[in-house]
Formats: sequence, structure tokens, C-alpha cells
Amino acid sequence: MNFESDFELHLKKFNTSPYFFIGSGFSSRYINNEGWADLLSNVTNELKLKSSFHYYKSKSANDLTAVATLMATDLFEDWWKEERFEDSRKEFEKSVQDTESPLKFEICKYLSKNEMTINPELISEYRLLKKVNIEGIITTNWDLLLEKTFPEFNVFVGQDKLIFNNSIDVGETYKIHGCVTHPDSLVVTSKDYEEFHQKNPYLAAKLLTIFMEHPIIFLGYNIGDKNIHSILASIIKILDRKTIDKLKDRLIFCERDLSVTECIMSDGNYLINELNLPIKRIKYSSLDEVYKVLANNNRKLPIKILRHMKHMVYDFVKNSRSKSKVYLADDSNINDLDMEKVQFVYGFGIKENLSILGIKGITSRDLLLDVINDNLNVNPSALLSAIPNLQGKYFPYFKYLRSANLLDEKGDIPANDETKELSPAFIEKANNIRIEDFYPATQYHSKKEYINSKYNSVNELIAGESDDHVPLFIPFLDLDKIDPKNLLDYIKGKDLKIEDLKTHVRKLICLYDFIKYKQQK
Repeated sequence: MNFESDFELHLKKFNTSPYFFIGSGFSSRYINNEGWADLLSNVTNELKLKSSFHYYKSKSANDLTAVATLMATDLFEDWWKEERFEDSRKEFEKSVQDTESPLKFEICKYLSKNEMTINPELISEYRLLKKVNIEGIITTNWDLLLEKTFPEFNVFVGQDKLIFNNSIDVGETYKIHGCVTHPDSLVVTSKDYEEFHQKNPYLAAKLLTIFMEHPIIFLGYNIGDKNIHSILASIIKILDRKTIDKLKDRLIFCERDLSVTECIMSDGNYLINELNLPIKRIKYSSLDEVYKVLANNNRKLPIKILRHMKHMVYDFVKNSRSKSKVYLADDSNINDLDMEKVQFVYGFGIKENLSILGIKGITSRDLLLDVINDNLNVNPSALLSAIPNLQGKYFPYFKYLRSANLLDEKGDIPANDETKELSPAFIEKANNIRIEDFYPATQYHSKKEYINSKYNSVNELIAGESDDHVPLFIPFLDLDKIDPKNLLDYIKGKDLKIEDLKTHVRKLICLYDFIKYKQQK
């Protein structure tokens, strides 16, 4: 079994999508941000502090939080008095809270100079990253790369935002060590870390909900990272052995290893509080395979719709004065309903636009008939979430892909397409559809040469073959002999109201879609 199959099978053990837990190595990989030590060293030089980074480092016994504390102390007086910091004071002086605030502001100012240009060698990998389907993100990073990558996610800055948030939602990023947009939120000095660790039990209790319900994929951390170890230790403290076993295989650590040519997943152990916690370890030089599996894990609806849905339901159930509204589809007495037969339907859109005949979803039959009759009157972009999830072999994809301007001149979805709804697996599937895919069963294939020697058009074949054989043999005609208008006329001549569209007629509709909208004949 290859890595992609193995990883996909592992994730299927869980009923929920993964969370990312992201560290500084993530930003180093994509936008060349420095690691913490290099960052403090460069900021020391940038600010022309009284002492060198190496002086601070040796004085603090290599404790980088203490290094930051020494830097903050040395900067404070100069920042308030020297002319070179005048612009910084104009921008930030009203927000200064303590002697460490100026350093945090200058760190944010320094990081903001990074234009977040993606490493050219990783453009393809980054495109896949933008398509992954994950539930949310927890990060200790300060920069804005995650906001750029997942713009539809809501962002919460600071440890308290996670601790005091009423519910864990879909599509949320928790920046537990702060963010460059809120300088005083940064966790950087000894005092910051002391306060952070004091709240660890509360953070652990909140993270426990996420850790027990989702696989957690760690990116950008060394497996021995102190931040991760501290958080996991706090979580383990509040669990009994039986509950700890439920964490088995949920923790997935991705470790960069330039010696591997493809991703390798193996079992491992994480020693914490004298307990060996079973984990999964993924070694990679490229993350293409990891992201491809996560991107192929299609959602039924976009993140913003799912989040809104959850908000409305949560508010209705939790709040006695809920602003969310529920509409009954009929006039039944709600107290007399048979709850075994009750279905909950969520409709997104404007209530007044819902048909008085009820709520009706678009089916595969609707799409097949629309290719022929062109009467569905639906925005093709609105179908993008649904089309890749349709079950079955034959569907008319190309009309809607062409209408949404997602096909190139060859009729393919470009390899660099960034439409989130189109997974790598779907793009590969759509781009690999060929005329041979519409051929009838193998026992008829010997007829292809005969059909093309005898007939030069769809109409000639219709006139010369029996009604049973016509739909079987049309796909055998060379493409230049199939006029889409003639094919359309033949299909329209069928009584589509009674056709179950599970026969060769369905295949012919898809052939018409292929020729008309992919081949553009």
C-alpha cells in the first residue's frame, strides 16, 4: 500500500476532519521566516541594542525567553527617548502597557516587512495546501501566512480567546501565542511564558475537546518542541488511562527528512509524564502527498456555510431568546409528529425564495436533463461544491465547468487551478475523460471499425441501425463524424420524462456534454 492510500485509510478511522497544529517551521518553509533564535538575533541588530544577541544568549544560559526579556529591558529607555524610534512612538505609544511592549511592537514591525512571497520551489505544494479540508488550526506563529492561506477562517488571537470561546467552531484559527496585528498579545518574554503556563490547565481543558474529537496534524515543529510537550503534558494530567487510550493514533507528527523521496508513515511513541503515548510519524521531503489526501477529503458545503449553520443551530438550542428562526414545512402539530420520521432540513438562502412546494435539492437527473434542455437556471459556481461529490460514473461535468470559466482551450482544468471545491482527485478524473469512456461493453468493441467504414454521421447511423443498437454504436463514431446538434436532436427525440436515465441514454447525454463543452465542437 502506498503512502496516500495508507494515510487516507488512517484518517477514515475518525468521523471528523483533522486540525492543524502549526509551528514556526511552517512559515520558514513557505515564506522564509526565521526561527525564533535567528529572529531575536536579527531584531537585536535591527534595533542596534546596547549588547549583541550572543551576549544576551550567554547571559541567559541559552533561554530565549530570558533573551527577549533582556532585549526588552535594554530597548525600553532608548525607544522612548531616541529620535530613530519617533515613528514607532507615534504609531504605538498610546498602546504601550509595560516595559516589554516596545520590543513586541518592533518585532511585529520587523515581521511585517516580510511580503509573504511563497518560496518559488514550493508553489505547487502551496496550491495543494490551500485546498486541504481541515476543521481548524491551532498555531504558535505570529505572522499572517495562515490568514493568507485560509482567508475564510475566523481568527482568534491570544490564549484567552480559545479558553473563553463558548464553542469550538468549524473554520477557526487560534493563535495562542499572539499575532503581529496585536503586538501586546505576543508570547515572547519570560513573563509572557510564565503567564501562559499558569493558564495551561484551562487551555488544556479547552484543547481536550479538539484532541478527543479530531485527528491532530503537527506541522512546523520538532517532535521534542517544548511548547508542544508542555501543552500535551497539561492535557495528559487531566485524563485517566482509559481516556488517554482514545488519543491513540490521533496525534500525527510531520517531520522533514530530505533523505526520503516519498512520504513515509510509521508508528511511534511520545514519552510524556512517564507515559508512552502512541502517535503516527510522517517523514517527508515534500508535503504534496499529505496535502493531496487532505484536499481529496471533500466537504459537502463551504466552511462559511457550515459555520453559519452551526451558529444558528447552537444559538437556537442554547439561547432561550434565540434570534435564529425555524420554519415548519407543513401545518402539522409539532407535538403530534412521529419523531422517528422527522427530518431536519437546513436551507441556505432567502426564505422568500424557497418554493412553496417545499425544499427540493438538485439531483443528478436534474443536471442530465439541464444539459439537454438548458432550463435549470442555476449559477454554475453554486454547483461547484456538489458536482465533485456526485456518486456514479457518468455525469455532465463540462457544461458547468465551462460556464464557470474553469476549462482551458484544451478542455482541461488547469493543473494550477486554485478553486478550492475542485479536489486534485476530481481534476484528475475530469481531465482524464476520453471518448473511449463512452464505449459500450467490451463485446461490442469489434464493431468500431465496421461502424466507421459504413457511416459518416450520426444521422446515417440512426437511419441504418436498429433502435436498440443506435445508442450503443454512436460513441464508436470518430469524433469528427459526431455533430453535437444531431446527437442532441436524437436524445431529445427520446421520451426523457419516462427514461430512467440509468441506461445508454445517460451515457449519450454525457457524451454530448463532453463533445459540446469539453471539445467545443
